[in-house]
Amino acid sequence: MTEFNSQLVVDWHHTHGRKHLPWQKGEQTHANPYHVWLSEIMLQQTQVVKVIEYFDRFISKLPTLNALATADEQTVMALWSGLGYYNRARNLHKAAKQCVELHQGELPQSRAALEALSGIGRSTAAAIMSLAFDQPEPIMDGNVKRVFARQFLVKGEPNKASTLKQFWSLAERHANHTDPAGYTQGLMDLGATVCKKSKPLCNRCPIENSCMARAQDVIADYPEKKKKVVQKEVKLHVQMVIDTNKETLYLQQREGRGIWPNLWFFPISEWAPDEEPLFMLTHKLTHRILQLHVYPQTAAVKSELTQPIKRSELIKYPHPKALIHILNHYDNHHLP
Repeated sequence: MTEFNSQLVVDWHHTHGRKHLPWQKGEQTHANPYHVWLSEIMLQQTQVVKVIEYFDRFISKLPTLNALATADEQTVMALWSGLGYYNRARNLHKAAKQCVELHQGELPQSRAALEALSGIGRSTAAAIMSLAFDQPEPIMDGNVKRVFARQFLVKGEPNKASTLKQFWSLAERHANHTDPAGYTQGLMDLGATVCKKSKPLCNRCPIENSCMARAQDVIADYPEKKKKVVQKEVKLHVQMVIDTNKETLYLQQREGRGIWPNLWFFPISEWAPDEEPLFMLTHKLTHRILQLHVYPQTAAVKSELTQPIKRSELIKYPHPKALIHILNHYDNHHLP
């Protein structure tokens, strides 16, 4: 076996890596720091193919960090609707305001100052430093963990403190100082397109010869599988209020706690109405499985509890994906 060589990852990236994602530098010398930051936050828990659509829409509406900082919260949350993990959007908005207050409306160019901003952890700060400012700061996202776990036979669940400590130590030891941005993007691309969770393409890997898992034929054992999250089943009785033409919804903004805080949704009751539901749907969240029992409601509910919102303008109102799930089912089955 050979020693791990970070330059091989850089060289592979320049030939085979992804270079046309909307937040990448394009013809510029360095990537736009705001674009890098936004993409890194969106990519947490979300796949690239889905993020691209949201990123483009977000940037078209809020093209600069200052535009984000001065936007109202509802605009920000509406642009985030459907991406889930809504605290990411709230922290993004808060951090933009912090940049205006503390850093003249720019993202700071030190990892420590970036980590002091809301919602930015060590890996996100390092990604900004390396991709936007070309500094040799190691990152540690899911793709990089997988590459390192197989390269160096790192045992333990990837997000355990003891395992993370090993990952960070390896990342610091094998940082690349000649092309930090190319190395960072190369590692992420390598994990996403070659060193995949299942059926990795080892024969296309530039560091195959230094991979200890490959040498010992134990690739499938690394990284160690996470223990499955136990999902709690929750039954919700949804009062669907919609006009006969299906063009106007009657929604209410939820409280700032509990499920879907501050998002717009149909009224939810804790008890089942006397009538039968129109339909029932299962909607899965990270820690919950929602059983949505959807009931038609009368005009009285419209004035007392809700606000009329045209479906064509729903994008302006932050809402959970479950709302779209209900509407799609309603439309597709042509229910009265």
